[in-house]
Amino acid sequence: MIGPRTENFVVRNVRFFNYDWNAAAAIGTCSHCFHPASTDSGARTVSFENLFFDPETVPRRIRYQKHFKAILYDLDGTLTGKGPGSWATPYYAHNEQPGCELSEEVH
Repeated sequence: MIGPRTENFVVRNVRFFNYDWNAAAAIGTCSHCFHPASTDSGARTVSFENLFFDPETVPRRIRYQKHFKAILYDLDGTLTGKGPGSWATPYYAHNEQPGCELSEEVH
């Protein structure tokens, strides 16, 4: 699933299997932002709820793509494993704030 280039997209009740090849991940960010002719640079908010990732065949949940500006809001904790109302976004030093847990990749 690759996120859209619009705001307010919701991904709900989705099950992910068989993403255990190369650098594949269940969720990618910004549809076609990586294309040379694209005039979009990402930074859209996408919400997630009631997801399942098969632990045997999905080693990577999120793959941030160019321009590395996605905002992923986890409504119930099934994306990040950090509980309801948690967020996932690419790492930038300015995001280091008290109370935030940072990681390079969501597994």
